[in-house]
Amino acid sequence: MSDDESYFKSLLKAGFKRIGASFFKIYGIFKILLSPITLFFPGGLDFGWVGYFTLIGVSIFFAVVECRPKRSISQKLSSPDSAVEIKVGDIFDEEVHLVIGANDVFDTELGEIMKPSSVQGQFLIKFYNGEHEKLDAEIEEALKPLNYLREEVSDKVRGKTGRYPIGTTLALGTEEKRYFLTAYGHMNNDMTVKSCSDDVQHSLNKLWNKIRLKGHGRNVAIPIIASGLARTGLPRMSLARLIINSFVNASKEEFIANKLTLMIYPKDLEYINLYQLEDFLKSACF
Repeated sequence: MSDDESYFKSLLKAGFKRIGASFFKIYGIFKILLSPITLFFPGGLDFGWVGYFTLIGVSIFFAVVECRPKRSISQKLSSPDSAVEIKVGDIFDEEVHLVIGANDVFDTELGEIMKPSSVQGQFLIKFYNGEHEKLDAEIEEALKPLNYLREEVSDKVRGKTGRYPIGTTLALGTEEKRYFLTAYGHMNNDMTVKSCSDDVQHSLNKLWNKIRLKGHGRNVAIPIIASGLARTGLPRMSLARLIINSFVNASKEEFIANKLTLMIYPKDLEYINLYQLEDFLKSACF
């Protein structure tokens, strides 16, 4: 499915109720604005059925325009001075700090263990030219202070065997461009990743703490983590709400970043209702 098709399907999700409400609002505004003219020019606006249907058509047009799906929605928090943005696009096009989901052994091998099309796979390909050895070296260096938490897994037949607690978060890259790898899921011996809402929430809490320490308040972009191969049982809409709520609540406790951008890939729009998510964002940010 192309980006344009996904975008058009999002428009259809607006539904007749939302577009209808917008139509009656706009139609009413036109009537209010035009009514005083008839006081000074009686009969001047008597265009008959042509005028009536023209007004209907114009109102429908503006209603559809008003209800069109936006590629970017932003809402500010009253305190601290932060904002949450929902944006349709590729996270790797963003010139900000990035959040990359990971499993609890930080496997990086492309193929059966890590799909090239996944966010983790694309991260490896785009920033490390697919050379997982280079990424592994940076991960191992970042994990050194946490070696006391490492648990060796003897029956894992492929990939890494050093397991770390859920929520372990690493800050790679530089001060200007950080890559925050957060372990939200448990890598099973059959190469599947399992997670749950509690694991995701816990990993988000640890993530915000790490961003406070290493992000220097700069903008951060995050995908809908745990929405791919991780078996959370949670739909993307629930995960998106969970991420937004977690950031807002954690920001109220202590400043995290100037802005968090929740990235939604165009291909995921069939699972996401942007209108409902926009309504939720407005209610969640206080």
